[in-house]
Amino acid sequence: MSNGLPGPHHCIGTGRATLEVAFRGLRAECAARGGSLTLIELDSFYSRLIGSFSSGFDMFELRHRHCMEASLGMAPMPFSRAKILSTFLRAYGEKSACAAFSLQVERLGMEWIEQFFSGLAHYVHVRLSSGVDAQLISAYVETAVRMPSTALTIADLLKQGSVQRLLLACVTNTFEVQGAPETIAKTVCDGVNDFIAVQRGIEGPDLCKATTDQMHRFLTLLPRHLRAMIKVMQATEPAVQSSIA
Repeated sequence: MSNGLPGPHHCIGTGRATLEVAFRGLRAECAARGGSLTLIELDSFYSRLIGSFSSGFDMFELRHRHCMEASLGMAPMPFSRAKILSTFLRAYGEKSACAAFSLQVERLGMEWIEQFFSGLAHYVHVRLSSGVDAQLISAYVETAVRMPSTALTIADLLKQGSVQRLLLACVTNTFEVQGAPETIAKTVCDGVNDFIAVQRGIEGPDLCKATTDQMHRFLTLLPRHLRAMIKVMQATEPAVQSSIA
């Protein structure tokens, strides 16, 4: 835990660090163009600077962590690099999980759901090396710079076409392989159970561990619910088409 003082100086520090990056870039741009920039060139530089925010995500995440520690904040960080995939998987898949794992939810509550989706994200990371975290962070940052930070909601992020495509690809490439869910239910179940067991310090059989039949049902429901949610969101408000491929 940090011994830093709580206060707006953390935000000031973030502002200064961001301005320093912007100034260095602007100075280099100006030098490369003979010492001056036109209004069009300034506008172009601004667009590129905003577009580069996702590459500086680690700096923003670190500043946020210092601020939270100094303020003794205990709120979770759902969009940190370590949690962003599990956050989106849960947003789209919680309905499926509550239906498939009703026993665990009833006895162990939402803490188990949080651990389940963390384990599911870990499984995806092991199976896919597609840079999905970096792409989700880019979508998150791109959305954040377009609207006031205090107004940003998970619903805003779920409307992003890039987020919808990425999550659909994750589910399709990981859980809808040939013969799924029958052929992979046990493998997914074992992987997620191992993760949850470590988180809870459990050895041997325990209620916190899902069964293969439960996982089979979850893997059957998840693609249906995911596609249904995307269809509803696109019908009520067309997906925002991100510039991210």
